[in-house]
Amino acid sequence: MNAGLDATQLALLSHELRGALTVVRGLNDLLRSGLPPEQQASALEGIDRAVMRMNALIESARDAEAPANSAGWETVDLATLASGIVEEQRAITGREILLQGEAGLSVNGDVNALSRALANVIDNALKYSFAKHPVEVRVYADGSSAIIDVADRGPGIPEECRTEVFQPFERLGHDDSIPGTGLGLAVVSSVAESHGGTALALEREGGGALVRLVLPLAGS
Repeated sequence: MNAGLDATQLALLSHELRGALTVVRGLNDLLRSGLPPEQQASALEGIDRAVMRMNALIESARDAEAPANSAGWETVDLATLASGIVEEQRAITGREILLQGEAGLSVNGDVNALSRALANVIDNALKYSFAKHPVEVRVYADGSSAIIDVADRGPGIPEECRTEVFQPFERLGHDDSIPGTGLGLAVVSSVAESHGGTALALEREGGGALVRLVLPLAGS
């Protein structure tokens, strides 16, 4: 018999649902404010993605399973995935996010879980990046692995903290005014590991933080 979700899993679920609801509210506000017609379709697609993520979370919680269940995996084009999430975050935050995506890179996985992971990494970078500095997202291949790098120009992550930032409820505390629960990167690590990959926190050359998702390429 399934024991259900423990306290940490419930906290992670709550965090993810709030994140998806924030996307829906933000894009809905943009539509109500008179978004230009050429941008309305993109906003509606973003709302659809957020609703699908919420549905996937509710389904996984019903069975108290990890967010990525291999029985429902599909081939996911990472450049397409990243483009959608970046557009969504640009629309909601008004921040500059640069994307460099290598076409044709695919992984096998849960598209909703991977979307949540990437959205969390970008959200974290936006929170900590110094004002007027863009967040940079890069998707590329390295051997049999697909790599997603999200880099910011913020205070960076001290070397001694680069493992614990992926633990639930861990926050660096650079600035108490920065909102957050310390769960976003824990979700990232969980999703990466459930897909046979890993999440790493690194120092960005020239200052700042770089969070890297390493995932096995489809067919590897």
